[in-house]
Parts: sequence; structure tokens; C-alpha cells
Amino acid sequence: MASKEIQVREYTVRAHQRTIHTRTFNFVCKQCEQMTSRETFGPRPLYCETCRPSQAPKKSAAAPPMKGKPRAKVYKSDLDFQK
Repeated sequence: MASKEIQVREYTVRAHQRTIHTRTFNFVCKQCEQMTSRETFGPRPLYCETCRPSQAPKKSAAAPPMKGKPRAKVYKSDLDFQK
């Protein structure tokens, strides 16, 4: 099984070096039906690199922090009261 070193950027854990184990799969693409080869660390792929469907962007679990001080809510009744 092939292995390679990759650089992992810091996000919720410290940055570190990680060894991932990859495999080269020879398979027939589900869409174009061409014999192809692809290196991956996950399960057997279904599509070649050209036919692979684009993935939706991943959403972060935590919402980004709001900048500045939160505004006070102003109600219509408060505006009528000021007149």
C-alpha cells in the first residue's frame, strides 16, 4: 500500500504531519465507461477525474463571530413614543 506525507493546516487542532495510506484503483468509469486508474485513500471511486461530479462546499460547524457590538432592537411602538 502506498503512503505519502501531507501537510495539515491548523484549524481546531495543532498543525501536524500525517501519514495517509493510499491505494491505486483500476476501474471502469460509471459515466464515460472508459478504463481508468485513480489513487485515493477512501473507498473505490466510481468516476474518473474528468467525470467526477463536483462536491458541494463544506459548511463550517461554527458560525463566524460577529464584528462589533450588537445593535439594540428598535420597535415601532418605541418610535411612536418618542414623538
